[in-house]
Formats: sequence, C-alpha cells, structure tokens
Amino acid sequence: VAPPLPPLLLLPLCGALAVVLLSGWLGPSWLALGGRPRFPRSPTVARRGFSRTESWTPAEAHLSSLGYSDEQMAKVSARFGRNSGCNVELKVKPILSWLSDVGLTDLQIRHIVLVYPKLFGCSLEHKLMPLVQWLSKIGMSDAQVAKAIAMSPRMFGYSQEHSLTPLVQWLTNMGMSDGQVAKAIATCPSLCGFSLVSNLMPKVQLLRERGFSDAQISSMLSVLPALLTYSSKRLAHRMSA
Repeated sequence: VAPPLPPLLLLPLCGALAVVLLSGWLGPSWLALGGRPRFPRSPTVARRGFSRTESWTPAEAHLSSLGYSDEQMAKVSARFGRNSGCNVELKVKPILSWLSDVGLTDLQIRHIVLVYPKLFGCSLEHKLMPLVQWLSKIGMSDAQVAKAIAMSPRMFGYSQEHSLTPLVQWLTNMGMSDGQVAKAIATCPSLCGFSLVSNLMPKVQLLRERGFSDAQISSMLSVLPALLTYSSKRLAHRMSA
C-alpha cells in the first residue's frame, strides 16, 4: 500500500481537480476570460431575448399569441415594466376584448399593445372607458375614436383634467368650432401629448408675430392641425418660405 501523500501536496492536487471539474461544467472558454466562470444566465436575463417561453410571465405568454415576433415581444416586455405580472383573466383579457368592442382591428390592437403595454396597468372602468367616452363627447365618431387611439395609444395615459379638457377649451377659445376641434384631435391625436403652456401657446404666438390673426390660425389648424407638432424652428422656416 502506497504511503499517504503529505497534506501540503494534496492542496495543489485538489486545486487542479477543481479546475478540471469547473472547466467541464462551465466550458473551456471561461479560462480564457481570466478564470472568471460564465455562469448560466438568470431567467430574467434570458427573458429579454425571449428564447425561452418558460421564463415569460402569464401576461407575456398570453400577449405572445397576438402574433408578435421575438424582437417585438422583447420590446413589449421592456415597456411592460411592473405591469408584466398583471392578472390575465382580470386585466389582460378584459382590456383586449374591450379594445375590440371599441372598433379596433386585430392589427391596431397589436400596435397599441406594442407601443403602450402600460395600458394593462390602467383601470378599465376608471381610466380607459372614460377616455373613449370623453372623445365621443367632444364630437368624434366611433370610427374617429378608434383611429385616434390606434394612432396615439399613449392617450390612455393622459389626464382629462390637466391635458385633454384644457386643450379643447384653448382651441375653442381661438375660434375653432366643436366640429373643427373634434376633427383636429381625430386627425392629429398626438396634440394631446404636448404641453399647452410651454409648447403649443408659444407656437401660436409665433404665428401671431408673423402677422396671422387668430381667425387665420384657427382656419389653418382646422385643415392642418399637425402644424403645431412642428418644432418652433421648423414652423418659423415654413412660415417664411
């Protein structure tokens, strides 16, 4: 029987054995990285690429049935934020069904979810439905409401009290009729996302300084409401052209 090895010689052998075992488990390339092992990715990291369906939340798994590509699902997940854990039966399915009832096509619904998945964090009864009711109240038809929401899904996050109603009142005070206001918002719903005080009003003031009356400005906006979405520099250049 061979005599036992001295303890001092066992330590290097144990270290060498550990290296062999680690390289077999982690792959040989970890040694090329300065001995830093590449541990398996966590489920959270793996989910970003959506290569593993088992790492999806139930809400994400249900939304994937809408026909998104892996890249699109990655964007949905990134924009979902804390709402990715919302209940499928109580939140996701009712909202998707309601969007369809509003008159949105499947393609439009896919676009809305892709752009603004945070809508699943909104209350259907206290946030989403009241927005549609408000748009109808200012004179928009059902088709215009559906089109406006599809064009600017972030409208769901705007405040009626602080953004939407003041915008309508301001346009009305400039001389636009109710029908012109409704058409302007239906044609260019992104207007609702601009600050009235720091963005829209200064642009109208710029037009006034160029010699346009309020009647002329309201007439222009009734035809081309997107004029107010231009930057001040572009607007000034267009007025001088």
